[in-house]
Amino acid sequence: MKPTIRNKLAAGFSGVLLLMAVVSAIGIFALFSLRHSAQDATRVGGQLNSVALEIQVHNLEAQRRIKGYLTDVKKVGAKKAREMYLDEAAFEIHEIGSLADRAVSIAPDAEKRGKFQKIVSGAAAYEKALSRAVDAAEKGDSETEAAAAYAAYDKSAEQLHEDAEDGEAAGRDAAQTSQDDIARTSQRAVWLSGGVSLLGLLLGITMSYTLARAILTPVNHLKDVAENVSLGNLEVSVRRYSEDEIGDLADSFSRMVAAVKYFRLEMETMESAAPGTNL
Repeated sequence: MKPTIRNKLAAGFSGVLLLMAVVSAIGIFALFSLRHSAQDATRVGGQLNSVALEIQVHNLEAQRRIKGYLTDVKKVGAKKAREMYLDEAAFEIHEIGSLADRAVSIAPDAEKRGKFQKIVSGAAAYEKALSRAVDAAEKGDSETEAAAAYAAYDKSAEQLHEDAEDGEAAGRDAAQTSQDDIARTSQRAVWLSGGVSLLGLLLGITMSYTLARAILTPVNHLKDVAENVSLGNLEVSVRRYSEDEIGDLADSFSRMVAAVKYFRLEMETMESAAPGTNL
């Protein structure tokens, strides 16, 4: 295809549009990467941290209820004490297990899954130790048996508390990791978008300069030729810079200059040959 002015302009504008499309695509990619990281932070880090905090709250509430039961069971009776404390404590323990199972399913790595799995096991052991302590309190076991049951319960309660604290630390760590991922993705997106935008700007400037030079340089040359010819300088040479319409115009200028030189030569010849010219 002939490199006409129209084709050059079309190619130049197409190149600029292509650059704009590339920059837009990079920007959209960076935006979706950042959005994906933010969703991960909410889904994994934020949720895991929230679940760990909920486990701690339920654990503290369960232990408070059970402590109230063990304190008041002999005062208000086993049935009343169960209604006042144990039913709610059983709900809290069930919630601990459910939340820990959920945390295991969303934990991002094996280490964090292991910590929340310990809470699941700890909640089951805690429930068994509680059952033995309740039986000892309600059946009137000997002081030795009751003390052993209470000690086992205290030990399981302490272990569950430690496991819950480990889960809370794992939740905070997951949330912080997700936030760090967002920061890294955001910084990478900024640098990527900025770099591509700068590259696009430089390429756009280069393409615009090249296109302008390809058009203006031969036009300015033809302008100089026309001015020289108008001042009577016919020794000026006409250069053909391109194979487009401007190149064709340069050929026309060249033929025009040759024609003017020919007609001037003809006129000078006729003047020199006319009678009385040498007088």
